[in-house]
Amino acid sequence: MPVPVDIERLKRLLGGPGLARLRQRLARKLLREGGGRMTLSRASDLERAAVERLVGRPPRQGKSLSVDLDALSHALVRAGVAKDLRTALEALDGPLVDPRAARDASRQRWNTLLAAFRSEAERLGVSAWLDDLRRGGQLKRLAGGSEGQGRRLLEQALAVLERLPASGMALSTLAAECLGDAHALDAGRPVSALVRRALARHWRGGVALANPDERSIWAHAGVLLGGDVTSAVLTLRLPVQGGDGLEMALADYRRLAEPAWLTLRQLLRYPPAWDLEGCDVFVCENPAVLAEAAERLGGDAAPMVVTWGRPNAAVLSLLEQLEAAGATLHYHGDLDWPGIGIANALLARFAMGPWRMGAEDLAACAHLPGRPLEGRPLEALWDASLRAAMEQRGRALHEEQLIETLLGDLRHHERVNE
Repeated sequence: MPVPVDIERLKRLLGGPGLARLRQRLARKLLREGGGRMTLSRASDLERAAVERLVGRPPRQGKSLSVDLDALSHALVRAGVAKDLRTALEALDGPLVDPRAARDASRQRWNTLLAAFRSEAERLGVSAWLDDLRRGGQLKRLAGGSEGQGRRLLEQALAVLERLPASGMALSTLAAECLGDAHALDAGRPVSALVRRALARHWRGGVALANPDERSIWAHAGVLLGGDVTSAVLTLRLPVQGGDGLEMALADYRRLAEPAWLTLRQLLRYPPAWDLEGCDVFVCENPAVLAEAAERLGGDAAPMVVTWGRPNAAVLSLLEQLEAAGATLHYHGDLDWPGIGIANALLARFAMGPWRMGAEDLAACAHLPGRPLEGRPLEALWDASLRAAMEQRGRALHEEQLIETLLGDLRHHERVNE
């Protein structure tokens, strides 16, 4: 006849917070091995006394406590408090669940959920995004552990990605059109976090920054935050095809060899018809180079773009457009550690070549002074010897120190697309 659980006696023998660790270790041993002998390190007096009461003899002296689970189970039956050890533990703490097995089962369920969206993600070119979500567990966190909510978030995120790219559409309009809620893609909303992760790292090459800001992420897909008139890029003599409106204004600026500002709003809502197939475009980090080119070279200056340090959303959007139009991009920036970081990001993202940024170029400027290098040293993706050369020099080399050399390169000999 089965032994009924005497819960009151069982609580006195093995219950209470002071014996919680002992019960947890007994449960783990039962789940993983079904029984055997267990050793509890640094056993307390309370834990030792509980085992002694149950098995009827004192355990061996020492810091650790050795417990035979089979003997303990038989003792519970003899005492008439439970039919076995597992029944006793479940009566005190609820059903025994192996945390490792539970985690494995949960991981498998979430992997299965993600796999169900694989074909759609592949069609949209973001299958690596699903792999990213699987490895990092972001979907589970954003869904609060609910698989149903996780499925809904994925469906919503893919609906937004399906609608992209947009042509200067406001973020609130995109959210309302795709999700029926104008604020569904606001920062802090779960579906927004999923979509931004896809855009930043995986959608159409991602954004050319290690930690892009929200405006640059959405601009990559043609989406505007607010009016987006504050994000702008400085240019010089970029050729356009015939047209009116913005193209006409850019053509006039090119003819006059005057610098032209382009806002992110203009680039996304009215993308110019660039006439750049096979044309060299020189990209620099500092506006002083462009200003000198406009002043001293005028109509002989090659087309230029300035990143003004770390590229903003307008800069990145313009470079995407120029690359798509067939331009050959060249980049020069400061030869200091932040400058190497910017160059690495741009050259990794775009089909862009370095412009006078090699170890040989640095050696040719050995006579020039510079501020001591600061920050974490970085390898240059385009020149394996540049880091060592910079560390040996120990001083930065800024673009403004090379104005004459750079202007010589910028003197536009062939007048492409005039």
